[in-house]
Amino acid sequence: MIQSLFVVCGLVTHNGKILVLKKSEDDYNYPERWSFVGGFVKEFEPGEDTIIREIEEETGLQARIVQKGPVVVGKDEKKEIDWVTLPFICEADTDKVKLDHENTAYCWITKEEVKNYPFVPGIIESLKSIGFL
Repeated sequence: MIQSLFVVCGLVTHNGKILVLKKSEDDYNYPERWSFVGGFVKEFEPGEDTIIREIEEETGLQARIVQKGPVVVGKDEKKEIDWVTLPFICEADTDKVKLDHENTAYCWITKEEVKNYPFVPGIIESLKSIGFL
């Protein structure tokens, strides 16, 4: 049976570049794949609070929400998961990232470079939903 999991995804920008994060080899769902900042929504926590919390926890950055997109469902048939995602575009106050244990690397990339990274499922759909691609 397919499970539905509710998450937020934050496209963090600074000076025209986009922050991408490489998941650790210990990541349960998608080890060593690239993603944006994101995480599970806690019970009764607004999505807006979730993404700001996740940005700070995963990167040490302070950010503000610039745009909220529509909910997107990304399907992972292999894992039998529907990722119900609320995407955001956020602007960081600096590019000085301090990674936590969830990720092992980061890059600030251009919009054109997005196609060069093996992302977790649903990322491209989220980018399209907020008009980024």
